[in-house]
Parts: sequence; structure tokens; C-alpha cells
Amino acid sequence: MRDPYEVLGMSKNSDPDALRARYEDLKKKYGEQRFEDGERGNEGARLLSELESAWTVISRDIQGGAKGDYVRAEEFIRSGDYDAAQKELDAISDRDGKWHYYQSIVFYKREWLSESRAQLVIAVQMEPDNEKYKESLRKLDLVMGNAGVKAEDMGRAQQGPYTAYGNGQSYTTDQYTVNETSSASGAGNACANCLCAYCMTEMCCAMMRGCH
Repeated sequence: MRDPYEVLGMSKNSDPDALRARYEDLKKKYGEQRFEDGERGNEGARLLSELESAWTVISRDIQGGAKGDYVRAEEFIRSGDYDAAQKELDAISDRDGKWHYYQSIVFYKREWLSESRAQLVIAVQMEPDNEKYKESLRKLDLVMGNAGVKAEDMGRAQQGPYTAYGNGQSYTTDQYTVNETSSASGAGNACANCLCAYCMTEMCCAMMRGCH
């Protein structure tokens, strides 16, 4: 996704009233263009859709700062902009199972399998009846060679901020600490190296299909 202010042809420092006026002008222009025949009509529809997405972001800025949004995070993940997706997640204060699930997707797309698994474990612990989370964890375990490890055995209640990433370390979040042994991490790395081309694609597709 392009910078939303670039879509309007203006800067973030522009006057809010000028931004609104520009948005209204472009909305009218693209709204009329989309009813034209052929490729020009298709282009008008595409530009109108891009404009509306941009204005969603800009209007939040105008109202006092944008807050993290799962829809935008998913859009950034799909476009491969993982830094922007992470910023969206960082701005979300309610770290529930859904948040940890999306965080696991970002880690997975970066090929940080151990970190991704730790987040999925937390998501399952927080929402033990969520079949989507459990299925994602099962598939990731197959990728990493941890199929015999149960999610409920991977963590314990713990208060504190998120403190560490990496193989063989403790993952401390707002509510849980997840411990990973060096042997499990070693098996995960070995399996990931062997199966990366196929499994990464399959796992990503499955997780992204479950975002909605």
C-alpha cells in the first residue's frame, strides 16, 4: 500500500481542511471515472478503492493519532510489508489471543519459526477452544518436528512484559512464559531447513486463510 498522503498528493503536515477537500475532489473524480467503459473505468474503481483506504488512515491521524488495526495489519502482511504490520500490532493495547495469533503470522512470514510457535502456543492457551489457532499450531509443529509436544505443556502463567526471542529461551508476555528446549529448537531448525520451500508456503497460506 502506498503512503496514504502520497495517494492524495499531499504531505502529512498539510492542513486537515485541505486534506479533506482534496479527498472529496478525488472521490468525486474517481467515482465518476469508474463508470466509464473499458480499462479507464477499471482504473477509476481501483483508484477509488485506494483513496478510501488512504483516507481511513489519514482521518484517524486527523482525529488524534491512528490506533493499531487488524485489517490494516493483514493488508500489510499480504503485501509483504512486515515492518508496517508489526507497527500496527504494536499499537494494539489489548493483547488477547487474536493479537498473539497475528503476531505469530508476522514472525512466520519472517521465517522466525520458534518465535512464531511461541505466539501460537500463547494464543491457544488464551483461547483453548479456538480450532483455528490449534490447527495452525499443529501444522507448525509438523514443520518444526515438534508434533509430540502439546501446547498446554509449553507455558505457565506469568506476569510481565515480553522479554526475549530466540531458540532455547523463555518467551515472557503479559500473561505467559513459554520455554523452548534446545533439542526441540534444534529439531525445528533441521526440519525447517529440509522442508522450508513447501511447508513455509503451505503454512502461510493456511494461516492467512484463517485471518478472517
